[in-house]
Amino acid sequence: PRLRWSHVRAITYTPTMVSMEALRARQPKELLQTDVFRTVPPEDLTPTDLADLASAEVATNPAKVLEIYRRHVMSGGMDATVFIRAFAQLGFLFDPNCFFSAADRQILTRHKHFRCLAHDLWKVREDLPDAVVPLLLYSMNCLDYRCAPLLPQLLEVTRRHLATWRVEALSLLLHSIASLGIGGTSPLIFDDAAGHRSGDFAGLTAKLAQELALRPFEEDSVQDWARAAFGMVMAEDYDVEGPEGHVLPLLVARACELLPTKTELENSGWAQFFLYQTLYCVDVEKPACEEAVKRAMPMWIQEVLHHRWLDHIVLLAQPQGADEMQRDVDRCLQRTNTQALLNCSFGREWDEQHCWFAGFLMEPKVALECDSMLPLGMGRPRPSGWLALKSRVARKVGFRVVTLHDCFWRHLTEDQKDEQMLRMRAQMGYQHDPGLEKIQKKIRQTPHTYKGLETKRKEWTPQPGPPSDDTAF
Repeated sequence: PRLRWSHVRAITYTPTMVSMEALRARQPKELLQTDVFRTVPPEDLTPTDLADLASAEVATNPAKVLEIYRRHVMSGGMDATVFIRAFAQLGFLFDPNCFFSAADRQILTRHKHFRCLAHDLWKVREDLPDAVVPLLLYSMNCLDYRCAPLLPQLLEVTRRHLATWRVEALSLLLHSIASLGIGGTSPLIFDDAAGHRSGDFAGLTAKLAQELALRPFEEDSVQDWARAAFGMVMAEDYDVEGPEGHVLPLLVARACELLPTKTELENSGWAQFFLYQTLYCVDVEKPACEEAVKRAMPMWIQEVLHHRWLDHIVLLAQPQGADEMQRDVDRCLQRTNTQALLNCSFGREWDEQHCWFAGFLMEPKVALECDSMLPLGMGRPRPSGWLALKSRVARKVGFRVVTLHDCFWRHLTEDQKDEQMLRMRAQMGYQHDPGLEKIQKKIRQTPHTYKGLETKRKEWTPQPGPPSDDTAF
């Protein structure tokens, strides 16, 4: 007992408070890397994040862009500049000249961190400068991502500054809005987060085209006028008129004036695609300005585009690979033994070359298309401008078009998808070709292995069932 009492008296202090040493001894090593008792606030992280986004290793890597965005948010930052830069950088990575496939784009836009980025952009929408509206709409167009909560404010800013946008911005806005499927004269109303309806933005592409017709023709880029002309075609704004008549022939004429030689035409890139598709769609849909558009394009330009279409224009303009929904629909077609040609070209019977490719082509003359664009609201799908134009052209040349919307399709089970496909076949009068089924090569059902590594045969076999129900009891 004396030894125990002497040991207790050896304590030199009373532990009435937790010391700094005790706290550090109990902290994990990860927390020791950061001074949690720091009194000086950290410096502004926005310049560092913007510099990292502009670095070479991040500029070409979508995962790195999202990583820097998450780092900025986790550190407590909510700077609109970082959100705008990250969203625009992702859009430029998936522009029409990129090597990413359509499936890669959809994997990105369905990622949790990308959805958080779009949500944070909506939260700081009051801090977005008006000058970034064309940039954000173009980025949405490149990503095939229609952010419905953010679009009403962007479209309102576009409509408010019609007279102040430059020609480049007007052309980019017209093409981006039409590509997102929110152009034309049909009603365009969005649902906000609270479930309320926004105002109607119908006819905005027509106003942009009329504003372009008012601008004086200067040494602008041929891409601006050709892009705007094709945007009008996608939005079906053939009948829009300006001070000098129909606007579409005026835009085509201005684009052709900037192509004086064959060499400049061959080096004009996407302008060739826009001009030839505009010419073909006008020839198929037969609007009132058909003759004026054809006369606005010199015959030598039409001939050069016609000869270069297959080998130098459409081959480079097609998206790389199939999207996720198209692959899922293809698996459904295989399960239901439905014959369909994937990404098959179509056109009129007398066309020398085709300009459009159907998602799936079935007999008799049925085009099956897949719409992966986000809806305007709950249960209100609306296809992209590209898909809407392709469907119009297909109907004009004699095809029946069936559009599957991803906002409905992805909620179905595998059995429900097969049931919908069989029902669609019955309604469209699908015709199965037994001869084609015999010609097509069957898929191998056994795995390919090396000699000596063959699959082991089953030792168990089920017993034969009774010949009839009467003998079973």
